[in-house]
Amino acid sequence: MGKKIASVLLLLLISGCSSIQEIKRPNGETDYLISCNADSGWNVCYKTANEVCATGYNTISEVVGQHRKELRIACPKPHKKSE
Repeated sequence: MGKKIASVLLLLLISGCSSIQEIKRPNGETDYLISCNADSGWNVCYKTANEVCATGYNTISEVVGQHRKELRIACPKPHKKSE
């Protein structure tokens, strides 16, 4: 997972997003908080979200502040195949 996050961080710097943070929830699941420049369109954050969660993501929140936009997402759990 470390290499994936490092790759995404590099992408963030190139695309105008400023940071990505992993957030561990009490139930053990992981959310991601993607912070982008307030002057950028949401598409910059959405593109980064698609890089973090290659199979899609669930939007938990979108917040617009004076200097940045924050997109909090969760990657869906893979479906277990029934035997």
